[in-house]
Amino acid sequence: MQTSKPQAFRKTDICVIGAGYVGLTSAAGLAALGHRVRVVETDAERLRILERGELPIVEPGLEQLVEELRIAGRLQFGSEVAAVDGVSVALLCVGTPPRPDGDPDLRQLGAAAAEVARHATSDLLVVVKSTVPPGTCDAIELVCREEARADLRIDVASNPEFLRESRAVEDFMNPDRVVIGTATADAAGRMRDLYPREWPLLLTDRRSSELIKYASNTFLAVKISYANEIAALCEHLGAEAGAVLEGVGLDPRIGSQFLRPGPGFGGSCLGKDLSGLIAVSAGVGLDARVARAAQEVNGWARGRVVDKLERALGTLDGARVAILGLAFKPGTDDVRDSPALDVSAVLRERGAWVTGFDPLAGRVEVVERFGDPYDAVRDADAVALLTGWDDFARLDPRRLAATMAGNVVVDAVGIISADEFEAAGLEVLGVDRGTPAEIHPVILRPLAWTQ
Repeated sequence: MQTSKPQAFRKTDICVIGAGYVGLTSAAGLAALGHRVRVVETDAERLRILERGELPIVEPGLEQLVEELRIAGRLQFGSEVAAVDGVSVALLCVGTPPRPDGDPDLRQLGAAAAEVARHATSDLLVVVKSTVPPGTCDAIELVCREEARADLRIDVASNPEFLRESRAVEDFMNPDRVVIGTATADAAGRMRDLYPREWPLLLTDRRSSELIKYASNTFLAVKISYANEIAALCEHLGAEAGAVLEGVGLDPRIGSQFLRPGPGFGGSCLGKDLSGLIAVSAGVGLDARVARAAQEVNGWARGRVVDKLERALGTLDGARVAILGLAFKPGTDDVRDSPALDVSAVLRERGAWVTGFDPLAGRVEVVERFGDPYDAVRDADAVALLTGWDDFARLDPRRLAATMAGNVVVDAVGIISADEFEAAGLEVLGVDRGTPAEIHPVILRPLAWTQ
C-alpha cells in the first residue's frame, strides 16, 4: 500500500488514545498521511501484541500498513498517557458501549479526556472519534478545562468515524465524507489541516456532527429491517425477495446497499447506535418510533431462523444443528452482537446440540467449534448458514448431504445455490424464496374480487 499519497495539509504530532478498530485504523491512516502518531493502549496484553509487531484485531491491510509506518518512525505505541506531552492534537478512540437501558456508557471516554487534559503541557485540541450522543463534546470540554492547567487552552472537536470492519483501511483512505464538528474557527482550521484538502470534508457544529453518526447507522439499520420485512412478506406471497428488493434498490433514490434480507444486523455499530439514538430521543421527550421498529424487527429476524429450523425438524429438543458462520459479517473475526450467537443460544435453550464453524471468529461459548465445515455438520439434523462467507458458496452439496444425518439447510444469508443443494437431496429454506404452489392461498382474495 502506498503511504505517500494523499498528504495532509500540515504535518502534526498526534496522540491516539485506544488501540481498537477505530484507534488503530485512525492512527495508521493519519500516519500514512504524513503525521507523527503516538498510540496509547492501557491494556497490557493488547500492548504486548502490538509491540511484537502483531495486531490484536483482524483487519485486511492494516497489519502491513502499521508495520511500514512503525519502520518509518511515524507510528509508535505505549501505555502512558504522558505521551500527550508536546502533541497538539489528541484523538479519543475508547469504547462507549450501551448500558442495559440503551444509554451509552461514557465513563471510559470521560476518564480518557481527564487524563489527557491532566498531562497536557501545551494548548491541545481533543478530538472525539468515539460514537457519542449529541452534547458529549460540550461535556468533555468542561471536563478537560477543569483538569488542565489554567494557562492552557483546551478545545474539543467531534470527528466521528465511518469505518466498516473488514474494509476499514480503504474507508479511511478513500472516505465518502469526513465529518468535523467544532465550536470555534480555530479548531475548525486545525481539524481541516489533518486531512487532505481534496477529501470531502463536512464542517458543522459539534452536536450536528455527533448526531450524523447516530442518524447514518440508524438509517442503515432501518434498511436492513425493511428488507427482512419484505422478504418475510415474499415468503408468504410466493414471491421472490431477491427480485423484489433488486427492483426496489435500482431506484437511485433508494439504492441497493444494505437492502438484503438476512438474520439481522450485528456487530459493534448498528445495534449500539440504534439504541443510542432511541435513548437520546427519549431523553428529550421523543419516541423514535421508526428506529424502535427497526430494533424490534432485527430481533424478530433472528427469531425467524429458529422458527424455520423448528418447523422443519418438528422439534429442537435433542436435535443436532450446525451453524456455519459465527462472526457478525464476513471478513472479520468480530462476534459482538452476532446473530449467529443469538440463534445458537436460543437453540440450546430449546434442547438442541449446537456445533459451529467460522474461518476467522474466535472462541465462543454457545457452540462446539470445529476447524472444518464438514466436520461441523457431521451427523447434523440441520445446517444454518448465518454469515455470508464466500467459502460457503463453494460448499459441495453432495458431500454435505452424505455427511449430515438430516437434510435441512437454512440459508439465512442467501449465499448458496438452492437448486444445486436441492438436487443433492437437501431441503433448502432461505430468506429470498417464496413458497411455490399453483393455487397459493394469497390468490383466493383477489380471485373473489374478480367475481
